[in-house]
Parts: sequence; structure tokens; C-alpha cells
Amino acid sequence: MRLFCTTILTCLVIALPLSGETKILTTEGGGLIIKSLPSAAKVYVDGIERGLTPLSIDSISPGVHTLRLTKDRYNDWSAQIAVSARKRLDAYIELAPLMGKIAVNIHGDTGQEQDFRPSVFLDGVEQEEREFNAEAGWRAVKVSLFGWEDAQKTIFIGANESIALDFELKRASFTLKDLQISHSTFNPYAMGARGVIAVDFTVSAAGDGCFKVFDGANNEVFSSTFDRFRQPDQRYVWDGKDNGGNTLNDGGYTLKIEAEDSENEESFSLAAAVQIDSSLDDTPAALSSAQAGMFFVPAASTQSKGSFQIETGIIVGKPLGEGASFDTLLFSAAFCFTPLDSWQFAGAVNIRPDNDGAASPAAAGTVKRQMRKPDGLAPGVAAAVSYGWVMDGFESASGIKSGLQAQIPLSWRAGRRVWLHLTPAVLWTGKNGALSEALPRLVFSEGILCHFGLISAGLSAQSVVGLTSGLEGFSPAALSAELHFTPPRSNLSIGLQAGAFFNNNDTGCSGGLFVGAFF
Repeated sequence: MRLFCTTILTCLVIALPLSGETKILTTEGGGLIIKSLPSAAKVYVDGIERGLTPLSIDSISPGVHTLRLTKDRYNDWSAQIAVSARKRLDAYIELAPLMGKIAVNIHGDTGQEQDFRPSVFLDGVEQEEREFNAEAGWRAVKVSLFGWEDAQKTIFIGANESIALDFELKRASFTLKDLQISHSTFNPYAMGARGVIAVDFTVSAAGDGCFKVFDGANNEVFSSTFDRFRQPDQRYVWDGKDNGGNTLNDGGYTLKIEAEDSENEESFSLAAAVQIDSSLDDTPAALSSAQAGMFFVPAASTQSKGSFQIETGIIVGKPLGEGASFDTLLFSAAFCFTPLDSWQFAGAVNIRPDNDGAASPAAAGTVKRQMRKPDGLAPGVAAAVSYGWVMDGFESASGIKSGLQAQIPLSWRAGRRVWLHLTPAVLWTGKNGALSEALPRLVFSEGILCHFGLISAGLSAQSVVGLTSGLEGFSPAALSAELHFTPPRSNLSIGLQAGAFFNNNDTGCSGGLFVGAFF
């Protein structure tokens, strides 16, 4: 009988009026907890004010009670609730706002124009119709159309009130402003969005324009005509090539937007200076070992100031540092950031789930400083320090090494598209990142990386030499092939990696897929 009555009382929860979501749940305990959206609503129980939401009422007698919430500019909410002994009610209530209606009438000297379709915005949100509901209170209504001056009115609308607004639009005079470039220095041989300059600007009315590039001697080397302006936001993407399709030489250039008012034939122009520098290594790097460059070799160069790359990937097979093949996927997440010229920070985390549900993590971080750029036969030189932690081991599947490592990355440019890398390093190692060996190990890495438009591909190798007998936890030799792809004018990066390791007792191979973004 008690269960039957409790069920009947629970069904008495009837809310009037309600347009938002309401949830009333029964849990173990006692009392009543009331939350609302928006908060700070007044709570009445059986006509007695009890406080503002969120509110907790610890003591309330079992039975049926009237619960009411009120708040300015919102509909009152009221319901009967059933409270049972040794049960707690949790109530979440969305109050419905009081509404009014706005009708917008728009006029303008349209002449013969057929495409007079202004957009109407309420508090910055575009409305589909010219008659719409609006919450009671102060509201801003704006009318906007390309080629016409924006018109805006601020009004107060009451509950259930209808207001008609009249707007008389005036034609806008032509302006050219807000010129911005994606970056001031770029490498046209780089991949994706890092190998082009995006030029953004705004116009206020219809007109004609062109994009021009001038070299340091003020000679025009490139020009392109815009389609007639039909919207305020404009963009042109330049790939660093001249009118003949040839990539321009390194140096300073001036980008210029020239525009003409179609009504009054007035001319306008904006300009910005950019630098082409083909020595910038603005291409996605392999990051999973926390040493930005190739899979086994950190590059001596750093990406341009302000660059940021993130990458995630999976590795399958029997990779470096593993005693046997495994059926689970090794997961890698990594980042690389260049906050200052020639300074780069990189980090990576590897997680290998075991078959029994446990996980073997590894993590590492690297600080790198480029000392000089490559020049002819002279290599680019950098100094880097890395620290790695590998749980119960010396080396992870993605090349993270346990302990402290000091490196001298060297890089040569063989033409504009080929890089040669060589990095000698010393490693003080031990399990779990502990520096437990008296003498360091020597690590030698080398690789070749080629850039072909939107694709780069390379080979890298690494060997570890111990100054004492034995190479516990390390493979004396390892080899990796990698390929990176970036869609045209995109920040997306997709990488493929395959590798093998060799030692006296064992060999293995693995492959991985990596996806990331480069900004």
C-alpha cells in the first residue's frame, strides 16, 4: 500500500507553464535540492519563500508540497511534488523567459537593384525572418547589407509586447581597410598553409581590385585581378611565385592591394612587407620521440617563430624496445612549439596497453637552440637536451630513451628540397629515467629528408654504443622510413612510418600512422 501511494504521489509532479527542461529525481537520503537555469531564482514551498537557487532544504515533511520558482523576466514555474520518508528529491528546472515580438521593416533607395536582401540581427544573432520572438528586456537590432551602411536600434521590449521597427538604409561609401597577413616570413617550399601567405582585408561596397607583389627594387613581379567585390571579407593566398610560375628568390617583398570604387572611380591601396626565407624548416616534423625532426634524428633547424605542431599516432608490430610482438596498439601524443627565434620545445607521451589491461607509459621532453643556419658546405648547428622516462625499461617503441641525453644536431641543405642530418649524442641512462650508469652511452643518428611539394619522405638510422660491455635495453642498430603529407593550403599533417631494429639476438619491425596539425 505504501509503495502504491508513493507511486501515485510521484506522478503528481505537473509543471505549468514549461518550455525548458525539467528533471526531478528520487535518491537515497532526505530533503530537497533545487537547481535552476538561470540561477538565483526565488524558491517557494507551500507559499513560503525559502531562498534562491541553487538551494538545499534538509528538512521537509513527507507528503505532497507545492514548489514554485520565480525570477524577473521569466515565467513562473509551479508544480506539486511528492516527498517520501528517507528519500531525497533532486530538482533541475529551466525557466522559460518572458517573450515579446519584433517586426522589422527595411527601406532604401534601391533603384533598379533586385538583390536587396538585408540581414537582420538580434543581439548579434542573425534571424531567419523579419518578424521574430525576443526575450523581454533591452535588445539590440541591427540591419546589415553589403554596400549599405549598417543601421542599429536598441529597444526595451516587455512581456507579450509587439514592436514594429522601421529602418532606412543609406548607401555606404567605398573603403578598403583591415589588411592582415598570416605570417611575415615564409618558405614557399614548405608544405601546406606554411608555404603560402594568406592576405585578408575588408571592403565596404562593390568595386574592383588587384593583388600585386613588388621586389626590393620596387619592380612588379606578380599581379592578379580580383573578381568584383560582392562581400566585405576578402582573401588572397599567394604562393611566393612570380607571373611566370617561378618561385621567387629569398629577400624582402611588398604586397599591395589596390582597389577602385565602381561608383566614384576613387582609388585605394594597402601594403604589407613580407620576407621569403627558404632556409626556414616550416614543414611537419616527426615528433613521437620528442625530438622534432625525423623519426631517429633531431633536425638542427627550428620552425619559424610562433609555430606550433601537435601530433597523435598509433604503432603496431614489434617495434624498437619491445621483447615480443603485441596485439594492442601503442598510442603516441606529441607537440612542438617555437616561442622565440631559434628556440624550440618538444614533448611526447607514449602509452602501450598490455594484454592484461595494464599500461606501460613513457614520456620525454626536449629543449633545442639553433646556433647557426646552414650556409653552403657549412652545416646548420644546434644544441639540444632531452630527458626521458620509460616505465620499467630503457627505450619506448617510438624512440624515447630513458635518462638524460645531450645532442649536437647537424644539418646540411643539398639544394632547396633535400636535407641531410647527422646527430651525435651522449646518453646517461637507467630504468625509469634514473641515471644509474657510471659511463654514458654514445648515440649516433643520421638521415636524409626530401621535400616534394606537399609530400616529404626520408630515411633515418640510429645506433647505440656502450662504453662498457653489453647493451641492455637498447638495439645496436635501427632503421626507419617515413612519409608526411599535407593537403594544399592546409594545416593538417598525415604521416606514415615503418621501421626495423637489429641486434645479435633479435630483430623486429613495426609501422605507424600519425595525424596532426601545424600552425
